[in-house]
Amino acid sequence: MSITFVAFYIDVTTETMDNIHKTTSTITVTEPDRFIQTMFASARHFHPNCHQVILTDQSTRFPEHPNTTIIRYDLDVESPMLSRSIAWLQFLKQVDTHTIFIDSDILINANLDHVFDHRFDVALTHRDEKKWPINAGINFAHGNHLDKACSFHQMWLERFRSEYQDASIWGGDQDVLRDMFVDVDFSQSDAFTHIQNDISIRFIPCSIYNFATADQYGMTGYYPQQKVLHFKGKRKDEMMPYWNKYIKPT
Repeated sequence: MSITFVAFYIDVTTETMDNIHKTTSTITVTEPDRFIQTMFASARHFHPNCHQVILTDQSTRFPEHPNTTIIRYDLDVESPMLSRSIAWLQFLKQVDTHTIFIDSDILINANLDHVFDHRFDVALTHRDEKKWPINAGINFAHGNHLDKACSFHQMWLERFRSEYQDASIWGGDQDVLRDMFVDVDFSQSDAFTHIQNDISIRFIPCSIYNFATADQYGMTGYYPQQKVLHFKGKRKDEMMPYWNKYIKPT
């Protein structure tokens, strides 16, 4: 079964970005299309037959790309993280492939077909961290179990709306994930499966599938053992150099 890589982006207002910066000062938006297309190019390098989709609102514009499908929903640009969760669920209701939801500041650094060899409904990346033990920058829906994946995303979204509406600009989705799995031991470093509400969740380590350096200001090394690289925050400046030096076909 093929894989669809799904990015999300909407243009936010200056006021919304100012509110994001009250929570985190490391978020910047420059050349979003360039980052998205570089992320997609890294996915195609290891998955030549993959599909690539951008989810967005009705007004955000992107240059045309022959390999990219743009799907538009009615979304609130003042609540970007909540809007992303809404878009993810809507997309899962119409897709028929394995799906990887992925941030634009990520590079695929290896083939990921093996992730879907396991039986799960959704897969999330975990780390031993108290505030946000699950990083939603990349998450997976198994193409053979999309009904269960939809159920999980529905529960995730409903709890987001009911308990963390005030964090719909930034962080609320990961707050919900922390609360949903408060009894799970994330100190373990290996992949494991957890069943909750009859839904199979595969937890795979951030250290391999959502890697970022401990130094938030630099990510200048070579990371051949890590399969997914996340150049989040101020590491973003190193994304293009890594692509050009280590992944981009010559």
